[in-house]
Amino acid sequence: MKINIGKDLRYKLSTKRTNQPIYSKVKAEAPSSTANLGAGFDIFGLALDLFHDTVEIDLLPKGEVTVSVQGVDHDRVAKQAQKNSAGLVACTVLAAMRRRDGLSIKVTKNIPVSKGLGSSASSAVACVLALNEMFSLGLGSKEQVALAGQGEIASAGVAHYDNVAAATLGGFTIVSHEPLELVGLNPPQDLEVAVAVPDIDFPKAKTKMMRSIIPKTVDFHNVTYNVSHASLFIAGIALSNIEMMGRGMTDLIVEPVRSRAIPMFHSVSKAAIDAGASGVAISGAGPTLIALCNRTRVNTKDVANAMKESFEDGDISCQRYTTTSSNGARLIDKR
Repeated sequence: MKINIGKDLRYKLSTKRTNQPIYSKVKAEAPSSTANLGAGFDIFGLALDLFHDTVEIDLLPKGEVTVSVQGVDHDRVAKQAQKNSAGLVACTVLAAMRRRDGLSIKVTKNIPVSKGLGSSASSAVACVLALNEMFSLGLGSKEQVALAGQGEIASAGVAHYDNVAAATLGGFTIVSHEPLELVGLNPPQDLEVAVAVPDIDFPKAKTKMMRSIIPKTVDFHNVTYNVSHASLFIAGIALSNIEMMGRGMTDLIVEPVRSRAIPMFHSVSKAAIDAGASGVAISGAGPTLIALCNRTRVNTKDVANAMKESFEDGDISCQRYTTTSSNGARLIDKR
């Protein structure tokens, strides 16, 4: 599978062909993330200091790229390099550099798979960071995001950048396409996130399926509504106004369709708001729901508990968490 990383990035990698690896083993980790946050489909992302995936890469004198996976939901993750987000990224980098090295990639999953928390994105981001260090590629943040976003093709069927941008940069990120542009913003200091992860079985290709049901044509009123609410959300970040952010977390285009696949969605959302949340949204493609909370005004654990109880009222078991924003991917070890 060949991915389109762009002529400039491909050329930059090709110039590194003669670079001797600086390290023979590098380990990196990247955080979970939530995307869309209401009206920001494929644009907004927030890194969550909740779960992290780690990727450890060993350089081999020759051979191929191999991937092993352990940890949470490891049996649901592809082991073939071209079908794994980290493996696909690694194959692409080696091909662009025209190197014949082998790479042994060990992915340790801590982020639940197919729950809407950026699991595949985290693995891709950690892999890019490790390769950047191993071969001294000198990739900037935008180039790392571009490469990791293409790795999402392995799991989602298309490249997308919202989760990988958040996992790379940390904090809250805005992604603009064609050309790729990134903006990072610091979330309000008092922002906490209640996370409800229901035990709902989605197909293995969940993200691809949930993207396929998105409307192909959109009512003009819904477009203007979403633009206004996405703008309100950003204004809330700029003003450190969590309540304003919450009011901006309303989507009339994607979420109404996706919510049909999530039992108890409306009841859980109402329970979160009644418990004091500022706003509620599907996390990525779901089925996880997130609620933004102002910790000076509400106990975020109470919100998370209310969401869990609402799911369980519908006979759906649920794990609940509270978290804050993460600083993004980081190197753990190199030698």
